[in-house]
Amino acid sequence: MLLSLHIVKVEPGHYRAHVMDGREELGTFDTISISAAIREAGARADPDLSGLSGYHVWYEHVCAGTCTPSNMRIDPEGLAQRLMALHGQFKS
Repeated sequence: MLLSLHIVKVEPGHYRAHVMDGREELGTFDTISISAAIREAGARADPDLSGLSGYHVWYEHVCAGTCTPSNMRIDPEGLAQRLMALHGQFKS
């Protein structure tokens, strides 16, 4: 199973993460940074969601790709940096 993690900036230092299964929202949570949202989603994958292979990780309108929960726990900062770089290239 693959889920989507959609992160949006509410205001500086306040981000909201939406965990989605297709169009169905499975839950939301607030964090202080993009990397914190990535780390928390990766941590929530065990053992709550057995059968979860990974997440499509989004920040606003850009996607970093499909990531395993373990990679999200190990390198959330690297994924966040990739998302921010992509976001800067494709500002809407």
